[in-house]
Amino acid sequence: MEAIVRIPGVRRAELLDTVNRFVVVLRDRNGDRLLCHLPDTGRLARIMPSGTTAYYVEVPRAGRFTGCDVVALKDGDVLVLVDSRLPNIVFHRLIPRIFGEVDVSRYVAREVQVRSPFLWYRADFMILGYGEEPLVVEVKGVNYAIEGIGLFPSARSDRASAQLDALRFLRVWGGARAMVAFIALRSDIEVVKPNADIDPKFARRLCSYKDTIEYRAYKVRGELKGPSIHVYYEGEIPVEPCHNT
Repeated sequence: MEAIVRIPGVRRAELLDTVNRFVVVLRDRNGDRLLCHLPDTGRLARIMPSGTTAYYVEVPRAGRFTGCDVVALKDGDVLVLVDSRLPNIVFHRLIPRIFGEVDVSRYVAREVQVRSPFLWYRADFMILGYGEEPLVVEVKGVNYAIEGIGLFPSARSDRASAQLDALRFLRVWGGARAMVAFIALRSDIEVVKPNADIDPKFARRLCSYKDTIEYRAYKVRGELKGPSIHVYYEGEIPVEPCHNT
């Protein structure tokens, strides 16, 4: 099986503490402490215990407070990918598999601005040539799981709720199909559901818009190979949008 993404230059450390939502303290193999950026909009690192195995890559310090990015954490035996930039990369590379013979270079646009008197919205993707209507896609990474259930979001997100509102508007009034594509970033996720305990507003919207917005979920698995993490596509998994509502 060929990896769809490779993350080179990965180093191992221990998670010691969280400074804030996006900065953590690691201890490397030499015992030195590192301040690393955590590019994850959720709260996974904040609930992981001190001593959790973390994987990071060094980055140039110019203009930055930190000199490294955390890319994965170990939750038991499961490697959990935590870089919030990764889901969009994964989805873009999966488009030919998901949508068949769509010409990605010609018919797929990224970071699309949608502006009208009633809506100002930036979509992750717009796909043309797949059906008669354009398909607007919002991509969400899922790395928090309990007993095989991937729960999104892992921290309250008013932005995610507003994006659902925008997608519904585009479907009802804008002449476009709308989709949320969840990327499961750990191999133990078997189904994706809304995290109603953390974000009941998002959970209510996800359920109530189920007949308007398409929900799909795609699982990937991260595997350490030497100084790199290889990311493999594991296939589509179900979404249950009305969990705990």
